[in-house]
Amino acid sequence: MALAVSMIGTAEVMNLGIRLGLDPKLLADVMNVSTGQSWSSLKYNPVPGIVPGIPSSKDYEGGFGAALMLKDLGLGQNAALQTASPTMMGSLAAQIYQMLCKEGYNKKDFSSIFHFLHHQK
Repeated sequence: MALAVSMIGTAEVMNLGIRLGLDPKLLADVMNVSTGQSWSSLKYNPVPGIVPGIPSSKDYEGGFGAALMLKDLGLGQNAALQTASPTMMGSLAAQIYQMLCKEGYNKKDFSSIFHFLHHQK
């Protein structure tokens, strides 16, 4: 659940920065020396070309599929319901990944959330 939330946040920030005209590599560099740094931004950045050799740089092929992330988020939400544990961000992440999968990204890596967001108007 934490990784899904982190990836969505990283994808949103990168997309916003790019739309504001920032260079994506420079934005990633700034994020990664500040409090915005995370595994999603440093090692598995969802923007193609930032980190070579990872799924975002290979048309989101390979890696951990969005459908698997959705499955895991569902398991987390079931556990949260059983224990009456509030997981507001987890719930939103599950809804976002459900939408991503319905849009045909289910077999793409979970970092393809950036591609989805970047192509929204």
